[in-house]
Amino acid sequence: MATLERLRGQVTSATGELATILASVARLENEIERRRVRAPVGGRLGEIVRLAAGAYVKDGDFLAAIVPSGPLTVIARFGPAASLGRVRPGQPARVRFPGFPSTQFGFVTARVSKVGSEAHAGGVRVELELEVDPRHPPAIPLEHALPAEVEVEVERLTPVALVARGVGKWLTEQSAREAAAREPPPSK
Repeated sequence: MATLERLRGQVTSATGELATILASVARLENEIERRRVRAPVGGRLGEIVRLAAGAYVKDGDFLAAIVPSGPLTVIARFGPAASLGRVRPGQPARVRFPGFPSTQFGFVTARVSKVGSEAHAGGVRVELELEVDPRHPPAIPLEHALPAEVEVEVERLTPVALVARGVGKWLTEQSAREAAAREPPPSK
């Protein structure tokens, strides 16, 4: 009987130790997971920050730039006045690359895929998908971080509508100038 009680005590003690060990393992696994460096997307490394062995890295520090797999995306920034309410997903665009003269290399067509809803750092972020025909690839070697200029078609006007718009603007400005000239100067 005494042996049975002693064995039960050992089982209880071992069960307690096992629970403590399992809690320690879970805590250590959590610590390891917190210190694991992960990329938010799959792809290849485009840029890497050089760090000395043992360097301290804080949560959120920039360590590398990942170039995602798949088709290239063009990222553009437009002034808020020129883009908010005017640039929308689905609109056609043209992309020119200053390093490759457009008279020789032409341009690549694209389509707006996403538009930011507010301005950040003085501009609205616009994402475009390149429309490259695999049967007729562009002469420009398309690759990550290639500087580009983007034109988005926000509306189409006939020449007559364009002239009418210009005349309307001129008439509005002219009538405002005439109204300002008719007002008496402020008295002193």
